[in-house]
Amino acid sequence: MTIWIDPPAWPAHGRLWSHLVSDTSYAELHDFAEAQGIPRRGFEGDHYDVPQERYAALVAAGAVEVGGKEIVRILQRSGLRVQKRKHERVVRAVPDAPWLPAGSRADVIASRQPEPPASTVVVRLALLRGPDLLVLERLTGGLDLPSAPVGHLTPGGALTRLLEVVAGPGHGLAPQLLGYVRNTVPQPDAGYPWPVPKACFAVWHDSIPVGDDLATGVGRWVRRDEAAAVLGERHWWPLVTHLDESPR
Repeated sequence: MTIWIDPPAWPAHGRLWSHLVSDTSYAELHDFAEAQGIPRRGFEGDHYDVPQERYAALVAAGAVEVGGKEIVRILQRSGLRVQKRKHERVVRAVPDAPWLPAGSRADVIASRQPEPPASTVVVRLALLRGPDLLVLERLTGGLDLPSAPVGHLTPGGALTRLLEVVAGPGHGLAPQLLGYVRNTVPQPDAGYPWPVPKACFAVWHDSIPVGDDLATGVGRWVRRDEAAAVLGERHWWPLVTHLDESPR
C-alpha cells in the first residue's frame, strides 16, 4: 500500500506538474490527497495532478518518488489505470461497479472528441432549456434521457434518428458529444446484455432558448435540480453535472 509520485515534468498552465497515484485503491489515494490539502478537482480518474511547488512536501509526507514511465506501469499493474483519448477527462471511476458483473468497472469520461468510441451501443441526448432538462418516462418505470440503441447504425446515425424522434424533421439542433460511460466487463454473467469486454454509452448535449418547444412534444421538462433527485444514481448523471463545471 504505497502512494507514488513522479517528478514535476508535465507543463500546463504556466507551471510543471506531477502525477500522484496509488498502487492499491482510489480510496487510499483520496485519503492521502485530502490529508495533504490537495483539492478533489485535481483528481483525473486514476491520479491527481499536483503542481511542482507541492512536490517536496508530498514526498516528505510519504509519497515515493518514481519516474514518469514507471508510474504508468504501476497504475497498469494495479488495475487502476483508466484509458482515455486526447481531450478527455475521467469524471468518475467505479471499480467493481455494483450494477455490473463481478470484477467489472465503469468509467465516466467527459470528452471533447467529435465522436464517441467505436464500441458505443447506446446514445443519449441531454437537451437543456434554461434550467430545465428534457426527460422521458422509461418503459420499465422511472425517468431517463431520450435514448436510442445504436444497433446496426453508427453512433452518429443513431443520434440522427433520435433527434428526429425528439425534435421532429428540420429541428436545427447540433449536439456536441458530452462524454460517455464505458463498461469494462472481463467475465460477463448470463444476463449481461452488452458486448464485452467494453461497451460505451454516449451522451450528447444541446440547448434551446427558454420559451421554445419541440415540434413533437416528446417527453417533459424538469428542473435539473429536481431531476438530480431521481436521476442522480444513473451511471451517466456525472456527465450532466459536468456541464455546470466545464463550459463548452
